Amino acid sequence: MPNVFLLGRPGCGKSAVFRIIEKKLRDSGFKGEFKRIDDFPLLKHIFDTDVGHKRHRPCPEGGVKVTDDTVWDDLIKGLDKQALEFQRPDRLLFIEFSRDSYVRAFKNFSPEVMKNSLIIYIDASFDACWERNVRRVQEERGRGLDSHLVSREEMEKTYLHDDRKELQKHVKAPVLVVKNENADLENREEETAKIISKIKGLLKKNS
Repeated sequence: MPNVFLLGRPGCGKSAVFRIIEKKLRDSGFKGEFKRIDDFPLLKHIFDTDVGHKRHRPCPEGGVKVTDDTVWDDLIKGLDKQALEFQRPDRLLFIEFSRDSYVRAFKNFSPEVMKNSLIIYIDASFDACWERNVRRVQEERGRGLDSHLVSREEMEKTYLHDDRKELQKHVKAPVLVVKNENADLENREEETAKIISKIKGLLKKNS
């Protein structure tokens, strides 16, 4: 099965894009399983076990700041391991993460995970993502891992700028960029149709 990468700043709408894809593929007759993985559980484990604050520190307004940049490579290696374990002939796997350097991140994925994959970058401005991040925590606090707060300091340090424009030059996988500035992607049929068409093409190629 192809693997679908969902990329973009925290709050850009990765969960919303996943829900749209799941519904539209189900409506079109897809019978396989959907599975999502992201690196936050791995990051949370690092924070929980880093009692001496060698790799992170709490922020006064909530959330944390990563102080050891090797954390980011460790997280992707962990995601790669999970992806290899979760791959099944009837399972469509979605791999979600946010980074400032996606080119660096993809160097840590194995060829088996990258084979026949698709990258979807959800494009929303920093300010829009920050507002959604705060609102999501307020609305969903305690309901699951999606309700975690990314501190303002970490947002500015790690997610203010990224290298997604370099992705297609350095990563051997098709890249779709989807605009989601106003969180209205569900109402934009042309954008969602482009995503579904690409995934169906990969599924057909794999059959």
